[in-house]
Amino acid sequence: MTDIPIIDFSNFKNGSDSERRKVAAELDWAASEIGFMYVKSLGIDPQILANAFASSRAFYTQPQEIKDRSDYFQEINHGYQSAGRQRLDPSVAPDLKEAFTMRDVHKNLDKPALWPSAEFANTAAATFDEFLRGANIVMEAFAIALDLPLDFFRKCHQGDNTALRYLHYPLVTEELTEEQLGCGTHTDFGTITLLFQEDVGGLQVQGRDGRWRDAIYIPDTIVVNTADLVATWTNDRYCSTPHRVKPMISDTDRYSIAFFVDPDAATPVSTFSSCISDDHPHKYPDTTAGAYVAQRIADSNKITG
Repeated sequence: MTDIPIIDFSNFKNGSDSERRKVAAELDWAASEIGFMYVKSLGIDPQILANAFASSRAFYTQPQEIKDRSDYFQEINHGYQSAGRQRLDPSVAPDLKEAFTMRDVHKNLDKPALWPSAEFANTAAATFDEFLRGANIVMEAFAIALDLPLDFFRKCHQGDNTALRYLHYPLVTEELTEEQLGCGTHTDFGTITLLFQEDVGGLQVQGRDGRWRDAIYIPDTIVVNTADLVATWTNDRYCSTPHRVKPMISDTDRYSIAFFVDPDAATPVSTFSSCISDDHPHKYPDTTAGAYVAQRIADSNKITG
């Protein structure tokens, strides 16, 4: 696999048409060939990001019995899952991560029982809004690359199916089962994912040759990957690339924040006609974003054995 490219958006937001198209072309290449990219100069407020990481750390350093009070509700994709509660790769043992997932944060702000604290909820709301604003800039570049109306993705990504997730990969202190991972091999479910990570290794991306490459930390960048529904929309012109997180067997915990940008639940997902040809026949049945994502979430939360 070619190295994951770094795409600079500094000339996209206010640049000329040719500068915007150049960024869109770089994005198009990365999505078509790799499915992963580093994005810089997207304008994410660094203080909002710092506050989110601080809020995540403060939650995860609490005693287990306190964390368990914010138990996960699959129906609304919200709440805390302790290590071992999710299995993203059904062929191996459950994941060694903790997660606090928050779909459509604003919908649940008036339900204090769902939140560890009002401060936690307010920080999540500010983070959700800022990340969605940045994601819509990235998706506008995809719209240019795909010759779609500029607001195509923005109009169907208002946030009701988008989820913010705080992730913690604790240090491993027990003997691992064979092939057990911090986060099992998987593809993401929706359109794109924004991943904010710190200077702790772990994320790996699978190349088309089957080999795993480290997606190292690069300061002031966001890891962005294309996911299953955008692969459906584009008839696999864009990749949905398998990735995983290795167990934390060093001396440092891993914290990361993922923002899963999925189309609004009622959005019909039908392959773009421009991506269908004699050489590339139609592959996927029509679906809706809500039905597809709900089934994938349910499958990932089935713990058997």
